[in-house]
Amino acid sequence: MKFYDIDTALVEAIEKGDSPVRVRISLDWSGTGFYETVFEHDIIEAVFYGLKEVSGGTTARGEVLLDNTYGGYACGGNGGRGAGREVRISFSLGEGLPWFQRFVLYVDDNGFQDIRGPGRRRTLRLGLRDRSALLRRTENSRDWTHPAVFTYSVICDKTQAEKSLVHLIAQRAGIESGDIDCATIPITLPYVKLTKNIWTELSELAKTYRAHLECAPEKPLVFAHSPYQQETENVDESSYTFSGEHIFYLRETARAEQYRNTIRLKINIPVALEKQEIWRYDDPPVLYNTDLTPMYPFRSTVLRDIQNQGYEAQYRIKDSKGAERPVIYADQIDTLEEATERLDYEGGPFAYSAYDVTTHHDKALITLNTELEAAGAALNGDLRQASIYGRPIVLDLNRSCFLRDTEAIAQYGTAALNVSGSYFSEMEVNGHPHYEDWTMRELAERLQERREFTVKTHRGLFHARIGATVNIETKTETLKGAINAFSLRYRRDAAFVAAFRIEEIV
Repeated sequence: MKFYDIDTALVEAIEKGDSPVRVRISLDWSGTGFYETVFEHDIIEAVFYGLKEVSGGTTARGEVLLDNTYGGYACGGNGGRGAGREVRISFSLGEGLPWFQRFVLYVDDNGFQDIRGPGRRRTLRLGLRDRSALLRRTENSRDWTHPAVFTYSVICDKTQAEKSLVHLIAQRAGIESGDIDCATIPITLPYVKLTKNIWTELSELAKTYRAHLECAPEKPLVFAHSPYQQETENVDESSYTFSGEHIFYLRETARAEQYRNTIRLKINIPVALEKQEIWRYDDPPVLYNTDLTPMYPFRSTVLRDIQNQGYEAQYRIKDSKGAERPVIYADQIDTLEEATERLDYEGGPFAYSAYDVTTHHDKALITLNTELEAAGAALNGDLRQASIYGRPIVLDLNRSCFLRDTEAIAQYGTAALNVSGSYFSEMEVNGHPHYEDWTMRELAERLQERREFTVKTHRGLFHARIGATVNIETKTETLKGAINAFSLRYRRDAAFVAAFRIEEIV
């Protein structure tokens, strides 16, 4: 993964290192979609941060302090004193060079903070968050008694957005297919039910498939750079080399807390099965004939629940050991005619007066009576069998994968990591089920005794991004690492400072 592409003139100016960094802030002050640019000399300070979250996503935030002595910067209209207004942040160097739009952020819930000090001193402070903050709150007003369910989907595929999980989840937040920059990850999942907010769901998906998730300036959503994607990438290519002439601060720390030599993955994984019987009537009372075939008597003196409206036929299957397992989703379910043909009885004749298999995915709402009863005659008959067939998806509970490095355990003792999560698949990847391949990759990464470096420079590396590969050259070694956090600090009366936290790649 590399830095953002910027104009060649900017790259050359960064390499020379003799041009001051400039910041341009354009803001929708009135909430009408018209952007006004802040006077550059009014920007007292602007700080921006990027961070790779443990949950899997990449977020950005910022804080801007403006000189507002004459009160020219004020929130127009209502709308919570400016909360949620879009802010566009661009950078450049010196005079006459092009601008590069680096961030698209939004004013946080504190809105436009008008601060007054001694005398005529007056400033305006803006707390800024990227789109991920909005996605975290997208689902707050939804009815969670009816969560979104997606079946037989692929992880990400822009050519079939209607079956792509990334596109389906993002669509619930109003992000359309054209607003997503994504790779193609053709791994399939038979069943997904959303239970968390949009950003959390996307972050879990990114973590499970080791993808880069970001609300980037060029697209509202980026989901790419996964080892499981079809597109090839040059992962060894470095975007920048930090050397002694660029760095004024370098700190090295050990990341011993990340070391593990044992990985224990335990998940609940949906499994799709072939079409089979998913419901059979077996409510008591029941009688058995001489060959122990069950018979369910329907008499006018005994009213069964299935004769009442709204009877719930919960879908279940029997596994190879004869144990019943609940069905979480079923499709290709028998039509009314097909279910009627499966009825076996004496007397009657029996028929479904209600048959609803569309309202719910895990049960049918049915009513079973005899045709004579429907005509007002006395009910008299014995039911041998009533069943429904469909294609079920069941949940395989506590599927596990346990891997360890015996040599490392002998040397350091057991250092275990217990993992659970969503979106794991049993589809084969590199000769193994996906969840096993993920566990193998996790163990290989955790076994590495990696270091972390904090680097500070005055160079205008505003086009750096989380996940980008860089080199660090010192007198004793040259190493490679990936950026997992950064800060860009601009001050009106001080030099620009870019700080990076870089995790070593072994």
